[in-house]
Parts: sequence; C-alpha cells; structure tokens
Amino acid sequence: MKRVRLKGAMLAGAIAAFGLVGCGSDDESSTTTAASGGDTPAASSGPFVSAEIATAFEEITGQKPLDKPATAEELGPRVEAYKAVPKDLLLTEPVTKKAEAGKHIALLVCGVPVCAEFNNAAKEAADLLGWKTTRVDLGTSPEDFANAYNRAIELKPDLVVGSGLSRELFDKQLNTLAEMNIPVIQWSSGIKPVEDKLFVAVDDPFYQSAGVMAAEVVAADGDLKSDVAVFNVPQYTMSTLFAKTFESYIDKACADCKVSYQEAAATDIGKLAQKVTAHIQRNPDTTHVVCSFGDLCQGVGQALKTAGRDDIKIYTQDPGATNFQNIVNGTEWGATPLAIGQTGWQIIDLAQRIFNEGDVAGTRLAPMQAVVEISDPKSPLIGAVPDYKEQYKALWKLEG
Repeated sequence: MKRVRLKGAMLAGAIAAFGLVGCGSDDESSTTTAASGGDTPAASSGPFVSAEIATAFEEITGQKPLDKPATAEELGPRVEAYKAVPKDLLLTEPVTKKAEAGKHIALLVCGVPVCAEFNNAAKEAADLLGWKTTRVDLGTSPEDFANAYNRAIELKPDLVVGSGLSRELFDKQLNTLAEMNIPVIQWSSGIKPVEDKLFVAVDDPFYQSAGVMAAEVVAADGDLKSDVAVFNVPQYTMSTLFAKTFESYIDKACADCKVSYQEAAATDIGKLAQKVTAHIQRNPDTTHVVCSFGDLCQGVGQALKTAGRDDIKIYTQDPGATNFQNIVNGTEWGATPLAIGQTGWQIIDLAQRIFNEGDVAGTRLAPMQAVVEISDPKSPLIGAVPDYKEQYKALWKLEG
C-alpha cells in the first residue's frame, strides 16, 4: 500500500452544500491506495468501520458492514438492496402528544439552492402544525454567520434551525441561546450535540454510512476490480467524512480494487473537469470517478466524454437536479441523494420531540438509496420515501 500526500495553504472558503468552513489545501493532494491483489482475498485485521458507524449503517440499510473482503456472490444482493426505493421511515414511534400551535421557528438559510429547498419543506411541515417560521439569511462570511445567529437571538424564537457550519464561527451565540433555553438544531453538521440544548440531525455516522454503501456499489459495478478516483474539498467536513470512509472501506472490502483520494479546492467547484481529465491521463486504468458532493462534479462527465473516456462512470454524494439530469443523459452514472424535502420534515419531527421532552435518538438518521436509474430528473422524491409526508403526519397524530 502506497500513500502520498502533498500539502499547501488554503484560505477558508464560503459555505457549500452540506459542508463546513475550515482549512484545507489549494493544491491537489492525493492518497493512492492499491488494495492487495492475488486470487485470495486479503485477511481482515479487524472491523472495517467503528462500532458507531456499523450501528448507524445497520439502522439505515438493515445490513451489517463487511468485515472481510467481499465476493461477487455476497456483494450482488447487498447492492441490489441499496438500489431499492426506501419504503419506510426509520422512525416508527409517534410523538408523545400532538404539537402545540403557535411555536416560532427561526430557519437560518445558507446561500445554496439546496438550503432553500430544505427550508421550503421545513416551512411546509411547520405550517401543518400551526407554527410560525422566520427565515434568516446566513450569508457567506464568518461575520455574516455570527450576525445571522445574533438576528436569531433577537427574534427570541422557540427554536433555531441551522446547517453545515463549524461551531467556532458562532460559539458565543450558541452559548447565549443555551442560556435563553432556546434549543438549536443543526442538520448536516459535524457539531457535537449538547444535551437538551443542541441537537444534530443527518450527522457524522450518516455520511460515513453513505461512504460504506457507495464503496460497495462502486466495487460491485467494477466486478471487484474497480480503479477509483475520489475527489473532495477537505474544508467541507461532512463531505470529507463520506470521502475518507469510502476510501478506507473500499480498500479493505475489495481486494483487487484501487482507490486514489484527490483533494480539490473550493474554487474547483463546477470547474473540476481539468483536474479530473489530467488525473485520467496519468491513470488511464481509472474506471470510476467519485465526487463527495454533486456540484463538485459538474461538467466532469461531458469533459471525459469529449476526451473519449465515456467508459468512466461518475458517482456523487448529495447530488443536485443537474446531476440527476446528467444520469439521464448518460454523462454520470449514479448517486446517493440526500432527500432534501424529506429532511425538512425530519427536522420538524425532531423539533416536536424536543418540545415534548421525548426521545430524540431515532431522529438522527434517514433511509438512503443508491440511485443509478432515473425516469424523471425533476422529481422531488428521488432518494426519498415516496409517501414520507403521510408517514410523518401519522407519527404526528394528524391523521383521523
């Protein structure tokens, strides 16, 4: 196994979908892992993932992570299960009592389209409960982020919802909200929960579980001989959890696969094609390109097709509408969507359980699907439980 790292300085960039602002590298940096070869799978030196990830993965998929290199016979039915449309929410316990009308929720909205979609869904769900929602623009700079939380404090809501930022950017404001007994929900964020004060949904183990699932899907597609380049912007912590888990897991689970981890800069988002094609020229045996979030891979499929390499399959985590269209067009192959509308409802479910002082453990995770076939790229239900609204209404005792 060979690992090489090249590091340089990077300025903190603006927030991207599901990412956190932090420090990384402006220069391309890579880790290349060649899984052990030979006819006999390499022996495992221990569990492939931590107990926390293994528990989350089983809760989400109903299957245990592998603990020894896979065979095609073993992997095939697992991957088919991942591709199936999820039928049920993971949460089955109704709220302890119906929501009290008149609650006020402050929704802190980041500047990317997916955040607007999320907040539209959260408002829709809150409206059903008779709750008021106020949107606060998060902005794009550390000063903006702090000011947005200051605005939320001024509103004195019953609960604040934020997303995808590092705690140090608004630590003072979180402490103030805690002193005011105003709970805060962070979604798709690496922030650590604080009992009765700070709650997290779509958390670290969710993204790590997505890395496990995607690794098995890509390994199976390449007949357990996949040669994969994983591209990631390291300042976006949640995406990095996915990318690093994918790299580590496929290395252990697929004896004859190869994986190369490639760092990109925030400025590469939507402009990654040149770096990918350069990597492919240096590594012509590449079979798959994986992007840790959909926007990063925009334009890559068309560039590879122009370069005569439309045989390389592109897989993304957290894809957007354009990625879905690319799958339909054939310039991308697959994705693990975060069902944004469903996530908006999931956060309002969590809010009710917080107000009821109930059990919130089951609200961290959500079903996930590996999508490789799409009939309608504009459907809001891609990757979602098709009737999630009806299921949530039943959990909230709004039916009948």
